Amino acid sequence: MRIVMVLLLAFTTALLAAPQIVNSFDAPDSGVNGLAYAGGSLYALSGNTVYKLDPATGATQNSFSITATNSNGIGYAGALLYITNGTSNVYKYTLTGTYSGVTSLYCAS
Repeated sequence: MRIVMVLLLAFTTALLAAPQIVNSFDAPDSGVNGLAYAGGSLYALSGNTVYKLDPATGATQNSFSITATNSNGIGYAGALLYITNGTSNVYKYTLTGTYSGVTSLYCAS
């Protein structure tokens, strides 16, 4: 019972702890509107460009152009970056910038 109480207390403390900033740096572009973390790098989406950044320094390691216009979000899952543009389309790219297709997602209420 004591172990359960200690674990419960530790878990509750962790949930209530204030988030802390571990690093900050200037964005690679003034229009960044999405971030994703993948493969040890940070990916910043700005317009039709994705920047690969060093998460420790913010230095741009690479960048690539995307075909999606009006992009507004980026995520990572299963070795691919997923980029949205406010429509039902989700554009897929490898971490090196190779286009891997588009998927349409529809939500019903």
